[in-house]
Amino acid sequence: MRIILFLIGLALSLDGLYCGYMGSMGAGEGVIVAFGVVFLLWASFYDAFRAKKFLKFLKGLFVTVLSLCVLYSCFVCVMGRFDSDKGNEEYVIILGSPLKDNEPTDILKSRLDTAVNYLNGHPGVTAIVSGSRSGHNALSEARAMNNYLVSNGIDDDRIMVDESAFNTHETFLNAKGIVNDAKTVFITSEFHVLRSLQMADMCGIKNALHIGAPTPPEQIPACCAREILAEIASVRYYL
Repeated sequence: MRIILFLIGLALSLDGLYCGYMGSMGAGEGVIVAFGVVFLLWASFYDAFRAKKFLKFLKGLFVTVLSLCVLYSCFVCVMGRFDSDKGNEEYVIILGSPLKDNEPTDILKSRLDTAVNYLNGHPGVTAIVSGSRSGHNALSEARAMNNYLVSNGIDDDRIMVDESAFNTHETFLNAKGIVNDAKTVFITSEFHVLRSLQMADMCGIKNALHIGAPTPPEQIPACCAREILAEIASVRYYL
């Protein structure tokens, strides 16, 4: 059992560090590394975690929290796989994600590749790409997304660029002034669909449809951890 705990801890720690290297070391990546460290400590002090009451309590609390996080992550990822687009949409909103050296990360590329396939099959749909500039990048997320779509054959005239949106809530708030009551679908990562639906409804884009883009398997833990933290932070919009 100690070896299993050690291997889980090592895998989680390395996965969090890898995701941070491939994108940016954010809260989600930090949480996964932290979970990995806890598993490593559990393996290193296995007997103490079984014998000492306080450590047994901490172990139980950790397992409970981790189990709830895993169940929530499974729910949002499975839900995000069931696309709801009808094929008669007028607008598609493509949600942004942080860049790496002015280029889309694998997560953002997946959203954009999904958008390219959708736009090629629906030539009358107008795309809205959204995302401000962050970190040391010279380009905004939206501008990098626009460049990627154009380089993959999408006519620049079909793309509207919103470089002011800092987060999901602002993306839908800004998009509401464009789409009004038109039929609209948004594209984001599967793990991000549930919160995006909540934000779209809150910003007045009622009955928004969605298409989930797949996430690289090795990045799912960090992305889901980040999403749980973001969901908690989103409570402020309801207050």
